[in-house]
Amino acid sequence: MFKKCTFSTMNNSSIVSHSVQIEMTGLTLASTTSTFYGFATALLIWLMSADIFAQGVQNTLLPEINPQDIEIRSEFKANFPGLRRQPILGFTPRPRVFQIDPNRMPFLESREAAVSGISITALDRPQEPNKIVWITPRRPKVTSQLGMGWFVSPELRVNYYSPTEDGLIGVGTTLESSSGHLYDASGYRNLEVNINYSKKLSESKALTSQINLNNDFNRMYVLSDEMQNLLEGVPKKINQGIIWSARLDEHKNSFYKNSYAIQMGLFESELNSVVSAIQDKGSSSFIVAELNRSWPGQQVREYLILRSGVDVHSNKADGSANLLYLIRAGGGYSRLIDYTWAVDLETSLAYADDTINSSFYLEPDVNISYNYNDQLGGFARLSGKLKNPSLMEWQGYNRFLTPSTRLQHSYHLGVSVEVFWNFMQNSRIYSGLQWEQINRLGYAQLEQLEAINPDNPTANTQKLFYNLNYADAKVTKFYLGSTVEWLNGDLKGVTEISLRNPRLITNEDIPYEEKIKIEGSLSYTITPKLLLGASTMMIGPRTTMRSRKVDGFILVHSELRYSFNEHLGAYLRLNNLLSQRYEWWQGFQEAPLHLYGGISFEF
Repeated sequence: MFKKCTFSTMNNSSIVSHSVQIEMTGLTLASTTSTFYGFATALLIWLMSADIFAQGVQNTLLPEINPQDIEIRSEFKANFPGLRRQPILGFTPRPRVFQIDPNRMPFLESREAAVSGISITALDRPQEPNKIVWITPRRPKVTSQLGMGWFVSPELRVNYYSPTEDGLIGVGTTLESSSGHLYDASGYRNLEVNINYSKKLSESKALTSQINLNNDFNRMYVLSDEMQNLLEGVPKKINQGIIWSARLDEHKNSFYKNSYAIQMGLFESELNSVVSAIQDKGSSSFIVAELNRSWPGQQVREYLILRSGVDVHSNKADGSANLLYLIRAGGGYSRLIDYTWAVDLETSLAYADDTINSSFYLEPDVNISYNYNDQLGGFARLSGKLKNPSLMEWQGYNRFLTPSTRLQHSYHLGVSVEVFWNFMQNSRIYSGLQWEQINRLGYAQLEQLEAINPDNPTANTQKLFYNLNYADAKVTKFYLGSTVEWLNGDLKGVTEISLRNPRLITNEDIPYEEKIKIEGSLSYTITPKLLLGASTMMIGPRTTMRSRKVDGFILVHSELRYSFNEHLGAYLRLNNLLSQRYEWWQGFQEAPLHLYGGISFEF
């Protein structure tokens, strides 16, 4: 059952009590007020947000600022000499004027203004930061080469280098030997040992010293049948000697230099034979001292030089001794002009005495050279030199020379001219002309044992070995040569042609001196591990003392080297590739085609 309630305002009559009506009326008014205020608040927020959004898009209240024009200020102030701060753009009410002043002047800050803002402490050198420097340790190094050739020809080369405190020590050994390509002669052995030592004594002084030891023997060539029957074999000559040298270099700076050098040596040569006429022995001892000093002049690239030296030899031959000494002193001047012309002037006054000849000599050395951009150039030279070869040097010149050779000094005066053209990098063509006059030129000549000589065991004149003779001579020489590099240095070539006219004062040719000579070499690095090389030499016909001809010859040598790694390698060498039968010295036939092969070590 439902009850129906009716509300009526007519005649103020109602079935609801008055208190209840008041409570319900308050509830209705409260609800209406809350709804009104919520709607008004939302409307206000919407209007404000729309206004703010419109202002942000169209009409901002903040000034327009380029981020690059913002200056951040702090207590740190950097000072840059020569740089002034420019005004910040965007804060000036005046409009920008995009116009360049035609009379503008560049800003040049004076030196005083540039350094006026630098504090005293800023001029101090900053402390160097700690850094680690990797230094490669200096380790000993050994290189060696061991090989064998035809005719039982072993060869050995060993070099050892080891660093010391402020110095270096090195030992080198060379051995060449052969049983000989001839059945009855031609065997030889050459042994040489070198010991080198260098030390830096101070910042301005350096000392170098060297000891050279050698011991070798050489089988002489076959003589006549009569002599060979008496000799019962081929005579053998033995050479041995020792040389010690030392040098002290003093460099106060790059311009002031002093050098002191000394050299002393002993040498002995002996020819053994059962025939007294062939037995021979000779020895020599010498001492050489030199002093050089140089200092700068008043001009740029100008130097002055002082030189002095003493050369004393004591030679023993045929049971007698003779003393040979040479003294010289002089000075020089050198200057580089405009980095194009170079002038070198030196002269010395020398005195020599060999118990046979003695005299004073003038030793000029004038050299004028020209260089244009390292492409074209040349030089002209006038030189005079007093020479005094030792017994060891003469034995190396001719290994069939008898030991008892009386030595004399010689004087060489000559003029030479040369021009060159560097047509590309590391490649040049050069040509020159030389003229030389020699007083007492030493030359080798066959020695004869006359039939009437009491030491001759036969009844006939016999040809023996070589001895030295002396005579005045003149030599004229023209030469033309070139050095070339291709393929970034992988292919290198050198060649030279020389034409000579060696004449004695008697208008005869100097014995065993060639008139034409052609030399050349070529090397090609096929790969970094493979190297191929070849060389050639052509000697024209020569004459002996009695105008007998010695045939010319052509020698061709080749070599192949291969490196397996940085420590191990191998080589193959062919000497006299054309197997020429030739004589360098009359009476001894040199070796034909000769093959060598071996390995090399480096560690």
